[in-house]
Amino acid sequence: QTNGHSNGHTSNQTNGHSNGHTNGHATGYASSPGLEGMPIDISGVVDRIHEVPGSSGGVNGHKLNGHGVNGAKAPNGHINGQSISDSRHSHSDSTGSSLEQTDNYAPQFHMPTGIDLENDAEAARRAAAHGLQALPYMAEIYPIGGAGDRLGLIDEETGESVPTAMLPYCGRTLLEGLLRDLQAREALHWRLTGRQVVTPLALMTSDAKGNHRRITALLESSGWFGRCPDSFRLFRQPMVPVVGAEAGRWPLAGALAPMMKPGGHGAIWKLMADQGVFSWLARHRREGALVRQISNPLAGTDSTLLALSGAGYMGGKLFGFASCPRAVGAAEGMNVLAERRVKVPHSEGGGWGYEYGITNIEYTEFKRLGISDEAQSEGSALSVFPANTNVLYLGLKAAEAAVRADAAAGGGAALPGLIFNGSKTVVEPDLLRGGAPAQVPAGRLECTMQNLADTLVQRFPSRLAEGRRGDLHTFAVFNSRRKVTSSAKRRRREGSLALAQTPDGSFRDLMANARDLLLNHCGFSSVPEVGEVEEYLASGPGFIFLFHPALGPLWDVIGQKVRGGSLAARSEVVLEVAAAHVEGLHVDGSLLVTATAPLGHMQAAALDATAPPRARPPPLCAPTSFDSLEGLFFDDSWALKEARSEYLTTSPPGAGGDTDSAATGGGGGRLVFSNRCGRLRLSNVAVVNAGVAWGVADNVFWRHQVARRESARITLHGNAEFEAWDVVLSGDCCFSVPDGHRMVVTSGADGRPAVSVEALPGGRATWDYTYDMAADGTIALSMRTQPAASAPGRVPQPHLGDARSTAAPPPTQPAINGSGRAASTTICPSASAESDPSWFSSQL
Repeated sequence: QTNGHSNGHTSNQTNGHSNGHTNGHATGYASSPGLEGMPIDISGVVDRIHEVPGSSGGVNGHKLNGHGVNGAKAPNGHINGQSISDSRHSHSDSTGSSLEQTDNYAPQFHMPTGIDLENDAEAARRAAAHGLQALPYMAEIYPIGGAGDRLGLIDEETGESVPTAMLPYCGRTLLEGLLRDLQAREALHWRLTGRQVVTPLALMTSDAKGNHRRITALLESSGWFGRCPDSFRLFRQPMVPVVGAEAGRWPLAGALAPMMKPGGHGAIWKLMADQGVFSWLARHRREGALVRQISNPLAGTDSTLLALSGAGYMGGKLFGFASCPRAVGAAEGMNVLAERRVKVPHSEGGGWGYEYGITNIEYTEFKRLGISDEAQSEGSALSVFPANTNVLYLGLKAAEAAVRADAAAGGGAALPGLIFNGSKTVVEPDLLRGGAPAQVPAGRLECTMQNLADTLVQRFPSRLAEGRRGDLHTFAVFNSRRKVTSSAKRRRREGSLALAQTPDGSFRDLMANARDLLLNHCGFSSVPEVGEVEEYLASGPGFIFLFHPALGPLWDVIGQKVRGGSLAARSEVVLEVAAAHVEGLHVDGSLLVTATAPLGHMQAAALDATAPPRARPPPLCAPTSFDSLEGLFFDDSWALKEARSEYLTTSPPGAGGDTDSAATGGGGGRLVFSNRCGRLRLSNVAVVNAGVAWGVADNVFWRHQVARRESARITLHGNAEFEAWDVVLSGDCCFSVPDGHRMVVTSGADGRPAVSVEALPGGRATWDYTYDMAADGTIALSMRTQPAASAPGRVPQPHLGDARSTAAPPPTQPAINGSGRAASTTICPSASAESDPSWFSSQL
């Protein structure tokens, strides 16, 4: 039995605050039908109860808070013999909201103001430029402990449930996708400054479905994705009991154990304070942080994240939201500018004042706060207020100070926005009778991380003029919805056309973004429609276009690398490369380009993630004015230099430290941005083949798990280049370029492709881009070249058609052609032959 706070020294009975040390077993009493009064083991609850949302008052306090927030009535008005009213006095702040009515003055909600990235291109460019300058002072925080119950992920080998972070989206886990987005921004910063930044990452995991164990194993097996292990800080959010929505009882999962779920993302701030994460980031000299949800793979699109961090850091802000249009009735929160009349303490002069701050209101709170979810205008499907996306900017010092101060005072900042969402159901076993499990309406007491903004409001002696509302410490930036959020957090029901928050819907939005990019930024003459929902679900998108985020990530940069062309209906293009110069590309089929080293090379020596910038640059301009970017990257210490010896090795291919296997410490080595990467040049190239087998039932497009009849494949191993011009690549063909070499494909005298391979002169790239930034934030790319190898160094290769008779094909799985018959296969040389350039062959 538990009374009051747990101190962790338990022997069947606990008192005081828990410090995480339990002796013996803490017990409560079951409340499942037929089991009332039987003891249950709650030591797992008591062990970390001080970290749990609503934990003031120990285990009883947590349950009483659940009753207080969801309005449920406890059986007989008592829990473990303690009257609800006797304990309620210590939880008067349990809602954690600063938006309650004060005296006779109800809070007012206004539309927040901020930069419109979609409709103000100039402001978007400047904010993104500020984000690039702020990058050395930024961290990233990923709450990735979600159980992902609605996704229903299962490990095919073990049969175990799998958490959200492991969802295989577009061929890789969601976690890897977020890290690729981050590396793309770091790579763009390196291109402009010559300095590689390793951003510290704070990952909040949980014990749900082995989340912490699986995340740790993924990072270790992936060599920490080329990053320093010391640049990661993993910490676990607590698990909390599930609470029945009807009577507030705790359902049991089995063996007289309470059903447990992660306690909501709002616990992250108190955990970061208690477990030293804020201090760890301070030692890394980070002042701001971006917060991303693991289930939202589209937040890294174009300028969204750079603009958010730029507006926050360079504007001296404390908390910010990336927001977008919201549909009326959507099960998501909204961002508002809250205005509240408050009493001023006598110590500060007394009287009345007005508090202002941009914050989030969860959809479950609309009714309680008297908010009507109204449309912008008659007939519109869009809400008056924009959506909260949980893509956030955080001023680290202000956040830590607010959390520590309110935690000491027992206030709401440590666990903000306490809510109970009882609209979900859980499956509860029939432990007494052994009958069929039952669906039980239930939820968990949780708090929302974005409502930390409620503690960062500002008070003014009189009402704030509308024109001054952009000067607050809290802020928002706005973008089109597809560039900010499209989550993959629940599985689509079989036969359902509802795509919201499903991987299917997220991938459809990803392809809509790709079409926008190709038509409006890359100058493509034609790109198929993605397709209406019913058609999309029945036969897939109208096309597939995927690319490595370091191709940009800014769309203005991508538009200078990929210029002109067309995609035929049902075509597929994958550009897993960052260094690309593509003009006049026409694809009717499938083109797959993969660079094994898209950003640089791997080396054993780890980059120091804690190293501060050489000298902190002065602010570019006054906060919120964005009037000039002069001097951003053009003084001597920040200029792009040919020699990057301070940060990059300069050994030629094959020298020590050049290969993946040479790295130590976590496996795979550390990624060093450099010019020793895969490069692609295509000019006036057409790709024609049978492409994707769209009708195959096993295709899962959002996983990028598709069957192909034919494809043109280009693989760039390490420091390699592929160049083709004025040529048609037809049928099933494969080009594999060894490390340190350049392959050229042109149209031969007989009209068929001719191939030549040569060693890169001195092991150096034959071309590269110079990145320059103008005063308005525009990034301009210019190409520079060096002569290719001399004629004697070239290795002539036979025509593709002739190669069939000169090499015996290895045993491969035949592709399927349009008639269902086995098609001819293509020879792709093995890695063991890469030391001899004459090994190359490409066959139809």
